[in-house]
Amino acid sequence: MGELLTTFEARVQRARRDFFDEGRMPTGLVSDAVIRSWERSRGQGLAAADRRVFSPLSRQQVAWIEERNRRLVEHALPEMEKLRAALARGGWGIVCTDADGVVVKALFGSGSAYRDMDRIFEVGRPIGESSIGTSGPGCALVDRQPVVVRAAEHFLDEIRGFSCASVPIFDPAGDLAGVLDATRHCNGGPVTVLEPLAIAARAVENRMLGGLGAALTMGFHYRPDLLGTPLEGVIAFAETGQVLGANGAARQLLELAAEGQAGMDFGRLFDCPPETFAQALSGRLSQGVVWSDGGLRFEARFMAARQGSLLARLGEAARTARQAGTPAAIASLAVGSDGVDSDAVDGLAERALQVARRAFQRDIPVLINGETGTGKEVLARHLHEGSERAAGPFVAINCSSLPAGLIESEFFGYEDGAFTGGRRGGAPGKFELARGGTLFLDEIGDMPLELQGRLLRVLQERSFTRLGGARLIAFDARIVTATHRSLDELVATGRFREDLYYRIKGVRVSLPALRERADREALIDRLLAREAGDGPCPPLSAAARRLLLAYPWPGNIRQLGHVLRLALTLADGEAQIDVQHLPEEVVEGNAGTVPRVAGVQDGQVSLRDVELDAVRSALEKCSGNVSAAARSLGVARATLYRKLRLLEASGTTGT
Repeated sequence: MGELLTTFEARVQRARRDFFDEGRMPTGLVSDAVIRSWERSRGQGLAAADRRVFSPLSRQQVAWIEERNRRLVEHALPEMEKLRAALARGGWGIVCTDADGVVVKALFGSGSAYRDMDRIFEVGRPIGESSIGTSGPGCALVDRQPVVVRAAEHFLDEIRGFSCASVPIFDPAGDLAGVLDATRHCNGGPVTVLEPLAIAARAVENRMLGGLGAALTMGFHYRPDLLGTPLEGVIAFAETGQVLGANGAARQLLELAAEGQAGMDFGRLFDCPPETFAQALSGRLSQGVVWSDGGLRFEARFMAARQGSLLARLGEAARTARQAGTPAAIASLAVGSDGVDSDAVDGLAERALQVARRAFQRDIPVLINGETGTGKEVLARHLHEGSERAAGPFVAINCSSLPAGLIESEFFGYEDGAFTGGRRGGAPGKFELARGGTLFLDEIGDMPLELQGRLLRVLQERSFTRLGGARLIAFDARIVTATHRSLDELVATGRFREDLYYRIKGVRVSLPALRERADREALIDRLLAREAGDGPCPPLSAAARRLLLAYPWPGNIRQLGHVLRLALTLADGEAQIDVQHLPEEVVEGNAGTVPRVAGVQDGQVSLRDVELDAVRSALEKCSGNVSAAARSLGVARATLYRKLRLLEASGTTGT
C-alpha cells in the first residue's frame, strides 16, 4: 500500500479514507466485522457526519421500555454492579440493551471520565446499527458474537471518542435477549475488558435459567474446576423431565442450538430410562453423568428445587463408572466421533514425515497445512507419541471454536478475583496444563490478532502470566500448529503477524486432500474393512467404487469414514455395497456418472426411503438407544432425531 501502518490509529484512518472517501474495501486494516457493519450502516442511509446520538427521548417511551424489559434488568443488574466495581478505575460505563438495541439499564460514575455517558446511554435510547451505525452493541446484535469497536471504527463521527466492548446475551430458549456493553472514552490503549464482560454475560444467562422455576437444574463441564462457575453448561428441566431451557455452553455440548428444545426431555436427551431422572429429582442419583466422544467426558452436579440443597459433586462416581464401563443408571451422552483415521499419516511422503519427526525432537515448531478432515490432529498426536514427551499431556486447542471473550483465560488461566464469576482460587489454562508435553494449536489462522501478540511473547520468553496475575509461569511444551488457511496470504493482508508466522513455521508439512491422493482406492478398502470391524464386509460394486473415486470429498478422510459406515449399515445382509447404499451428496456430486439403478431411478424407492430404513434398522440393532444408533450410522444425535421426526410424520416408526 506504499506506507507502513504500524499503529491502530493509522490503520483505522487509512481504512476510513478507503471506505468513505475512495469507495474501496479496506482489506486487512480493520476487522471484517467492522467493515460489514460500515456497509450495513451506509445501506441504512446513515452518513458519518449525522448527529443522532444526543436527541431527546419522551418519558412515555422510557416508561414503556422499562416495563417491557423489567425481567432482563432484574437478571442483569447484579452482574452489572459487579462489573462497575471491578472496572471503575478504568472509567468504564456498564450498559445493557434489549434485543432491539435499546438501552434498558446503564451504570456509570461521576466526573470527567464519564462525560456525556449519561446522555448517550439514557434508558430508552436506541443504539443499534439502524439508529447510530457501527458500535459495539450494534455489531454484537447483528453478528451474535462478542466484539470490540474502538475510536474511528465507529461509523458516526460524534462517537469516535469512545471505545466499547460488547457481548450478546441469550435467553433460555437460545434466542437473543440483549447485549452487555462496557464503554469508556478512548485513552489510546487496547480494550482488555472483553473477558470479564463475557463471563458476566454468561452469569446473566444462568440467572435467567434460575428464574424459570425448574424442578431440576443440571450443571456440567468437562473441566471439573469450572463446575459452579458461569462457564459451566446449565440445563433446566420441568417436573415431567421436559427441557425448559439451557445456556450456550449446554447447547453446544448437547447439540441443542440447531434443533431447538421443543419436545426434548431428560430421557430422550441422555438416552436413559425414566428412573434416572426420578433419582436425580429426588437426590438419590448415585452415578455420575459421562460424556463420551473420542475420550471427552464431563462431570455434573444436580440442583433439585424440591430439596433446596446442592447435591454433592459426582466427579469420583463419574470416574469410577468410566473405568468400570458400567452402563447402569448412567446418562451416557455420545455423539458421532470426529476422529480422523490414522491412514492420514500413512499417506504422507516418508521424507516429509521424517523431517517433521526430527524437527519435533529438536523442539523446532511444526506447522501442518491441510484441509479440514485430512488428519492434522492425527499427525500432531503421531509426533507427540513418537517423542520422549509421549508420557506427558497432549493438549489440543481449536483456535476457531473458542468464544472470543474467553480465549485468554482458556489459554493462560486466571487468578483468584481476576474477574466477576471466576472460580475461587483461579484456574490453570491450556498452556499450563501442557507442561512436559505437547501443545497443539489447531486452526491458528483464525486466532485473533490481539492474541497473536501474546502468543508470540510466550514463545519468545518461554513464560507467561495468568489473567489477573503477576507471577511468571514457565512454558514447557513442544508446539505444533495447524491450519487450513494460507498463512502467507493472511500475512500479506495484515490478518496474521509476520513475526509469529516465522516463529511457528520451523518446519511446514502439507497434508494432501483426499481427492489429490494417488492411494485413494487402497485407502477406501482399508477404511471399509476397519469400519466393518468383526462384522460382515460386503465388497463395493464397480459402480459404487467409481462414484467414491470420482467424488471430490470436501470433508476428506473424516467424511469418507462416515460415508463408508453408513453404506455398511444400508447394505446389511446384501451381497455388495451398491450405488443406492451411498448417501445423497456422493450420488448427486457425481450426477454425470451415476449409472441407472433399478428401483431408485425408476421412482420405486427414493434415497430418503433408503435412509429412513437405515435409521429404523440401526435403532432396532441398538435396542432403541439413540446415541448408539447415531454412532453406528456415523451421524450426530441431533441429525438422527431429525430423521426420527420424519419417520414419525410418515407413521413408519414401527411403534
